[in-house]
Amino acid sequence: MFITHDDILEDAVPMGLNEFFSHHAEPHTVPAKDVVLIRATIESGQGHGFHYHDEREEFLYILEGEVEQWVGEEKKTLGAGDVVFVPPGVVHATYNVGAGEVRLLAIFGNLQSEAELAVDVSQQEPWCSIR
Repeated sequence: MFITHDDILEDAVPMGLNEFFSHHAEPHTVPAKDVVLIRATIESGQGHGFHYHDEREEFLYILEGEVEQWVGEEKKTLGAGDVVFVPPGVVHATYNVGAGEVRLLAIFGNLQSEAELAVDVSQQEPWCSIR
């Protein structure tokens, strides 16, 4: 199966744009059984605040730009070619700390889970005051 730009589900979000190549709510677009694939664009100075995925593990692959990546209370600056693995239930966040856009791939397991894709904890301690 080939996926063209016309097949992608686009979702404008405050940080930029999410492009879903597979999505649990739109299984007719790509019949993936176990994987959610998202290409995210994060504008300069924006980010995806502290959150977790209850029943899904996640890989983040940085395609371009520079991010401040948090996994739990540990942070690291990452760039193109770097990868992050986040186990289910682990709080994490991604912030664009560069001058240009960040583009990354987010790859999730457990497509069929009925749990929310992301649970926001950015207003809870210690996450609201850690950064």
